[in-house]
Amino acid sequence: MNIFEKDNFDFLDKKTRQILLASRESFVPHTPYRYEKDMLEAVRQGDLALARKCMEILDKTGQAGKLSPNPLRQAQIIFISYITQITRAAMDGGVEEDLAYAMSDSYIQTSEKCTALSQIDRLRTRALMDFTNAVRHKKDSPPYSKAVRRAIGYIRSHVKEKISLSQIALASGLSSGRFSHLFREETGMTPFAYVKKERLETARSMLIYTDRPISEISAALCFSSESHFIQAFREYTGKTPGKYRKSQH
Repeated sequence: MNIFEKDNFDFLDKKTRQILLASRESFVPHTPYRYEKDMLEAVRQGDLALARKCMEILDKTGQAGKLSPNPLRQAQIIFISYITQITRAAMDGGVEEDLAYAMSDSYIQTSEKCTALSQIDRLRTRALMDFTNAVRHKKDSPPYSKAVRRAIGYIRSHVKEKISLSQIALASGLSSGRFSHLFREETGMTPFAYVKKERLETARSMLIYTDRPISEISAALCFSSESHFIQAFREYTGKTPGKYRKSQH
């Protein structure tokens, strides 16, 4: 009988009692929640050494519930739960939501391609490092004003579009003159220099993670020509886009 044929989930109460009884009879406790909280707090604080120590304690204390009869699938399910928790902890620590969610999606998608438990273990260690360091980087970054943070958010969201100073100033909530002065004062860069930097950073990612031709990347990021893009990229990274892509691969 299909358990979803009717909107009656009374069987879940019975199953919960069965799992609880089996857990108590095995004398092997579930991983204590307080240790999970300690690790998540370490992520929120951007303390990698403490986060690693907490994870070691988690690995040695109790065990996770049985979520799948397949060991690899069991590890993948637990990993997804783990990533969900440290993603929220990183956002609590100040990491931008779009970055945290992008990291989360990337790790979960990668975990689905794992074929061995050792790969999941390495992925978990790397995720802890990346999310915790993202918090640390955020805490160490200059404390920009609300207007400048709004402007930076707008620039990052429209990096593949032509952007005018008036549009960025409007997003910041200030007049163009006041905004330009404040932005340079806080970032040490003009708004357009910052736009160029964000476009070049996006270009780096596109060169590594996509197979798009350099001409397409140049056009997508609104450079006036491919030669202008190549020159700007070389000045920024010390390599041409083609050599940079080869070195990263």
